[in-house]
Amino acid sequence: MKYKTAKNNEDLKLFFPVLKELRPHLSFEEYLSIYQEAHARDQYEMVALVENEKILALMGYRVLCDFVRGRHLYIDDLVSVEKSKGHGAQLLSYAEEKARELECTGGLRLCAVLENTGGIKFYEKNGWKARAFAFVKKPL
Repeated sequence: MKYKTAKNNEDLKLFFPVLKELRPHLSFEEYLSIYQEAHARDQYEMVALVENEKILALMGYRVLCDFVRGRHLYIDDLVSVEKSKGHGAQLLSYAEEKARELECTGGLRLCAVLENTGGIKFYEKNGWKARAFAFVKKPL
């Protein structure tokens, strides 16, 4: 198995079907547009766990800095093609290594929607602690 970081539109095209499992509302055009803006503004990166040219899992992340955590790695997207194979956990380990490499002294952070009980159990099993509620509101 190896890790592959998206470097061009060909890689993004390869990653899209896997990310679409997590974000089914996205068209390919929206996906490209959002990726390009997030990559330019926040250095958002996508990395895939690949075996025999098949993507097993995919993660999107960026480095943020705020008053709560300082510099930290934020995981926006994490999806495994086959559940319970350990691929998601491998990407979380990759994220920890990347956080050390990028000097993210505030650690790592992610959000999981409350209805995602399977995801929440997965994160807890992998040593993550629930520390906050995330609130959202659309502008009127």
